[in-house]
Amino acid sequence: MRIFHPKKIVNLVTVAGRRYLVRLVCQIETPNIHSLMSLDRFQLSIIIPTKNRVQILADLFDSIGRLDEIDSIRPEIIVADNGSQDDTSDYVHSLARDFPNSIRTLKVLRPGKSAAINEAVKAANGNVLAFLDDDVVVDKTWLVAIQRFFRDGNCRVGQGLIRLQPPTANDPEILRLVERYRTIPKLEHDPIIKTLSTLNGANFFARRDAFDEVGGLDERLGPGASGTSEDVDFARRLIQARIAIGYAPQAVVYHRVDRDRLTDEYFKQSHWRQGRSRLLFRNRSTTSIFLNLVRVRAQYVCYTLVGNERNRYRSKGRIYHYLGMMEAKRNGSNGRQAR
Repeated sequence: MRIFHPKKIVNLVTVAGRRYLVRLVCQIETPNIHSLMSLDRFQLSIIIPTKNRVQILADLFDSIGRLDEIDSIRPEIIVADNGSQDDTSDYVHSLARDFPNSIRTLKVLRPGKSAAINEAVKAANGNVLAFLDDDVVVDKTWLVAIQRFFRDGNCRVGQGLIRLQPPTANDPEILRLVERYRTIPKLEHDPIIKTLSTLNGANFFARRDAFDEVGGLDERLGPGASGTSEDVDFARRLIQARIAIGYAPQAVVYHRVDRDRLTDEYFKQSHWRQGRSRLLFRNRSTTSIFLNLVRVRAQYVCYTLVGNERNRYRSKGRIYHYLGMMEAKRNGSNGRQAR
């Protein structure tokens, strides 16, 4: 195995090079027994956390029913119902009677997406876990792509590709707003990229041993709790545990385009929640938050003057981020909010 001099590693940690450091760590990590072991069998559990979204949940199940090889791979499906007051439970029970695969509802009383996922993992039978948000639909090759990812690759955790759901994905105005606000998940990298440094919770998968090794999701974070960042924190702890996150561009989902997310107000609240959430696992001093706020305000002014809309909104989002962080710091908040 090639040995890297520590000074070379330090030199890589620059603004332009940070994203590649994770890849380097994956190259030089000492393999543990889990990463050397191949799966004796591929037994998949699909976990879908949800609350009061029965209409869009039906779209997801329509797409799951059309998956290639679903009859041979036979994944179990667990709907983690986090206190729905609509017809979610009745819908899932009705669907389960005729669906070719095992579907069950797990009622989770503790509030929050992270709590729902953690409970579903405990109840799952699979040695591989796939996590889907309820506002996506899956490409028909999604299931086969996940099986291939774990059969042919070396990573125990994978991030799938996320595109916008047609037909709105082809609307130029929608695309402009999505690019401006970045409040609807959209993830597609160059296929040459093999590993990533973060995760998006709308479409990722993990071997059970990797999920358990880092302790599952932090239940202080995510929708129904702090509001966001449960996936970012989970990825952070995976990297700290030297567990590589692979990129699986063939495992495609299509995210629903909710026009309510494409507004200045939603953009503000989204970044405000993000700041509150990040403070829970990246505890910063008041001075550090204040200095970052001054810096991003200056960037916002500069990008406004030169007319660079994308960077202007990026800086604007960071202003809200640090304001949310400052508010949480000042209030000593635990980040929990209503879902």
